[in-house]
Amino acid sequence: MPPFKIASLALLTVLLTGCASEPLRRIDALSSSPAPLQTSAGSAEQALVAAPSCCASLRELPYQPIPANFSGEVRIDASAPAFAFDSGKSFFRAFQLPAASKSFEIRLYSQAGDTVLAPNAMLLDSQFRVTRLLGAEDFVYAPASGLKGDSLDARLRVDRLYPDNPGNEHYLVLYTSEAQMRGQTVIEHPAKAFARALGNEAPNIPDPVAKHAPVGVIKMVLIEDKVAGQQANTYVPPFSIGREMGNQLPSVPAPAVLPETQAYYRQGIDAALASKDLERALRLADEAARVGDASAKAYLLERIQIR
Repeated sequence: MPPFKIASLALLTVLLTGCASEPLRRIDALSSSPAPLQTSAGSAEQALVAAPSCCASLRELPYQPIPANFSGEVRIDASAPAFAFDSGKSFFRAFQLPAASKSFEIRLYSQAGDTVLAPNAMLLDSQFRVTRLLGAEDFVYAPASGLKGDSLDARLRVDRLYPDNPGNEHYLVLYTSEAQMRGQTVIEHPAKAFARALGNEAPNIPDPVAKHAPVGVIKMVLIEDKVAGQQANTYVPPFSIGREMGNQLPSVPAPAVLPETQAYYRQGIDAALASKDLERALRLADEAARVGDASAKAYLLERIQIR
């Protein structure tokens, strides 16, 4: 089967499961994931035991500044610094968040393979005081979908309603805990994911298990409100459940679509599919739906199935 056909079929699940109401899931499926680390959990644990603690306090951690449009891999491996957190010693990466930006969203995806880093996330204010802690209940397993691999995911928002507020969250630390390292995550078998994408019944086969390890790769994405199309929150949440999606904007009835507008979007979808640009085709279908063409997604699905 041609690669384009396989990728198209894999995206059917995204289209058929309400992607318009879950824009973040749609974006996840259209973004490729980094490969999980291949280091064994045992060798990583030995490396952690031998690693010296880098610092005496949270204030002394090596914080790396990142821009408001950051999107990249965070490798927490044996080359990362180690620190004795309250939850136990761990390799970590620490970041200085963009202080001058608008309110923004942080998306975290810890990549799962034979092993997975079950992350903790710590946010601190300008005085290095802990404001929020995200742990096992906040990072939720999400099976592979589209171009996205299996991962433990969390989402949170950082408020910038008052940029000069010293209580704003300025720092982010990604690490794990002793309790997390003792666990494991059940991964959906690829054959089941493929059957689900085709709309078939999943085969009755056991799912693989990813052992939790002190090392891993986390994909991190920052999105400012002006990019995400969301309005700034008017408060700083006291804690996070790890699945904050920002404010939900009220829905507005779409106007009746003109025939020439409908024709424009269908021509655009056809052109995007002809150039094998599935992401552009999906965005055109979404945009058409927003302007009143409720049948645009059905048209896209039909075109994909024909191919």
